[in-house]
Amino acid sequence: MIAKYFKWNQSVTRLLSTPAGPYLSALAQKLELEGFSYWILRERVRGAAHFSRWNQRQKRPIEQLHEDLFQDFEAHLGKCRCQRPLRSSRYEDVKVLAGARALVQHLRDCGVVTSLPPPLEEIPESPALVTGFCHWMRNQRGAKEKTLIRYGAVIKDVLGDLGIDPNVYDAALIRACILSRTKGKSRSAVKEVVSVTRVFLRYLIAQGRCRTGMDDAVPTFAMWRLSALPRYLPPADIERVIASCNRDTAVGLRDRATVLLLARLGLRAGDILNMDLEHIDWMDASIRVSGKSRTEVKLPLTQEVGDAVLEYLRRGRPPTTDPHVFVTMQAPVGPLHTSSVSAIVARAIARAGIESRFRGAHVLRHSAATDMLRQGATLQQVGVVLRHQYLDTTAHYAKVDLQRLRNIALPWPEVFPC
Repeated sequence: MIAKYFKWNQSVTRLLSTPAGPYLSALAQKLELEGFSYWILRERVRGAAHFSRWNQRQKRPIEQLHEDLFQDFEAHLGKCRCQRPLRSSRYEDVKVLAGARALVQHLRDCGVVTSLPPPLEEIPESPALVTGFCHWMRNQRGAKEKTLIRYGAVIKDVLGDLGIDPNVYDAALIRACILSRTKGKSRSAVKEVVSVTRVFLRYLIAQGRCRTGMDDAVPTFAMWRLSALPRYLPPADIERVIASCNRDTAVGLRDRATVLLLARLGLRAGDILNMDLEHIDWMDASIRVSGKSRTEVKLPLTQEVGDAVLEYLRRGRPPTTDPHVFVTMQAPVGPLHTSSVSAIVARAIARAGIESRFRGAHVLRHSAATDMLRQGATLQQVGVVLRHQYLDTTAHYAKVDLQRLRNIALPWPEVFPC
């Protein structure tokens, strides 16, 4: 297997003669499946062999390889005089160390190295109140893990003032805590602290651990619901954003399919991240997505969007066993990260030369809703597509339907001079 990555037979012989030699072919095959390019994979294999040879000179068996040895191996690289192909220039030390890490992980997966990996940084244990609240939110409200992480951080902060005994909570204590925790913060931060604390108190009341009515002690701040205008781009700018994705590259194909799903179907960034191959029904021309409450909904897959996704799957998506539709383009190939979808949209907007303060993924969802209203769709229809639980949320977009607003706007009263 490794012969395809090294030109000379002598180099292959030296690599295979190291203690890691019997495992290098399987390691190369694993890295190839993960999507590593020819040159990077080559350096990984060479680094793995180099690390095993250095370990052998320390008179340690290969079974004793461990991450704790990397620091000493890195010191060796600074004065390395090993034979080629093991030796590399000092500018390639990072690649060699990456190969050493790949070898240790591969040997641990194979059962050759039985030692445990170094422990991760210890995460402070959450208080029992936070753990119970997150469990309740997960089972009763369908909250997702990323939401619970954010909620848990807010509750831990609030408990610093409230304490861990809900029986002593009173209106004065709750009010003082909220006012101290929101002083000087932005509107969005204040809204999160207030709403999460109120839900937390309702959980305690439902569990019989807090006096009834304590959730009403959370002060209400002057933030009128749906008071701001939706953040959206006009249809002409949306077309420019879509056209900015280069269909001649794999990254461009992925970005174009992503932008079209957001702009045409009004999906959220989380819908893109969690979309699996099995969620697409090509025969029925539909796609299954689940919203914030994990309620699954089937949406129609239009011809334009379906063609873009199919083109990406055929010509752009790297070979991988990962079930997610949208994956990273650089090895190791895996699902996109949380901020990746917004980054894709931001880059597309920048390439299109559009001046806008709003560059996240949600601006395309808002744009899809406003465009549907302008095309004659009703608020109920838009709410179904966007999967809104309440019609009031969808009514937010009616503010930008200027044509219909003109029909109901009253004339401005004339003021005559005295």
